[in-house]
Amino acid sequence: MYKLYIKMFIRKIKKKSGTYLAKVESYRDKEGKIKQRVIQYLGKEIDRKAVKRVLTNKIKVNSVKRSIDILAVDKISEELGLKNIKNKYALSLIYSQLLEKRSINKLENWMRYTEIPEVIGLDNISVKELYESLTEISDEEFEKLNSNMFEIFKKHENVLDVAVIDITDTYFNSSKVNIKQRRGKEDKISKLIQVGLAVSFKNGFPILYKQYQGNLHGMDIFKDMTLELKHRGLKSIIVDRGMLSIENLRLAINLKFKVIAGIKKNQILIKKFISKIRREDIYKLKNMVKLKNTSVFIKTFDYLNGKLIVVYNPNLEVFKNQLNFNKGIDIKSDIGYTLIYHNTKFESDEVVRKYYDKDIIERAFKQLKGVLNLRPIRVWLTNHIEGHLKICYFAYAILSLMNYKLKKLGISAIEALESLRYGYKVNLKDEESNFEWSLYVPLEPKQKKILKKLNVMYKN
Repeated sequence: MYKLYIKMFIRKIKKKSGTYLAKVESYRDKEGKIKQRVIQYLGKEIDRKAVKRVLTNKIKVNSVKRSIDILAVDKISEELGLKNIKNKYALSLIYSQLLEKRSINKLENWMRYTEIPEVIGLDNISVKELYESLTEISDEEFEKLNSNMFEIFKKHENVLDVAVIDITDTYFNSSKVNIKQRRGKEDKISKLIQVGLAVSFKNGFPILYKQYQGNLHGMDIFKDMTLELKHRGLKSIIVDRGMLSIENLRLAINLKFKVIAGIKKNQILIKKFISKIRREDIYKLKNMVKLKNTSVFIKTFDYLNGKLIVVYNPNLEVFKNQLNFNKGIDIKSDIGYTLIYHNTKFESDEVVRKYYDKDIIERAFKQLKGVLNLRPIRVWLTNHIEGHLKICYFAYAILSLMNYKLKKLGISAIEALESLRYGYKVNLKDEESNFEWSLYVPLEPKQKKILKKLNVMYKN
């Protein structure tokens, strides 16, 4: 008596078209010789990995989910330590704030068609949990996360060197918050919350963020922010004239800050400095400073243990005089002149360029208000409003680091996320064997470059 079956194993079968994998059994024939026969072809070996053989007519699409842009955001979030946020629903709101402009009550269904729940570890998504998560980032946790981010940003830029600070406002219409209505920067009368923001000069990395009542004056906010920045070890600040008074300037100097700041004109300064300048003396080639979109002319004076730079802009003079003519207002001698103070080691022309190049803070606010949908706030309770602002701040932090990493590609973070938004992950199933697998839709060269710069790993 002989045994027909000896053993079963997987065998590689090499052909011109490639290496195939097959389930093979060995057996002994009637003459006692050992032979092999193929029981089932399993698939193909590609890059030394087994790829299962599946009949196309047995393939079922289980789901198609938005994925690649979420992986990009998740990678930066992980690098910044934001994945340590205790409440994962709050983290999902940060991701959503960057990727989809929808109100919270519409996010539940949208998230089901994304990989956000998978990458951050959420089993269920509900509107109730999303709303409640707005109150879950405590001030203590916020400061801890912000401090951790600060250390990360220090690896990419000397963020202690120069901070650009400014304030903006955002409005809401809740009857449940006892704040008086006030006219905001856009002339809209509503209940306001003011946001103080400090960002690094070169890359706009967020350094400091604080919320203030809408009726608090910018000069009072400046005092609070400078004390906080000093506590964090900042050495220099660049500030717009809207936040600065002579008293505030003296405070900054006493705190040993190096300052570049716009100074509001008053009759004393006009009489002491601007009125002493003859147009034909300042309007000369040797006094010209070229900026991005125009050229200005400067003259420097000693002032408050530093320098006061009188800046004359001919184009601004013509523009403002025309406006005054239209309003029936006579020409003023100080039209076209602005004042910049500094106590730094830089030459006057470099100071002027640094001051007018401070639009990094304006771009930060533009992203907060526009891309991140800071205004208007569509939540009603005070703690929900504060939570929404924290979500926007963390989302901006992700954008700022992403901008830094993509700078050499000449692509902004917003452009990158828009390019990646159609990177879907398709989940498939073989109905015959119940084998399940996933693959990504083919990516374009631009998308691959973005993912490489962000160090995002994905495999088909």
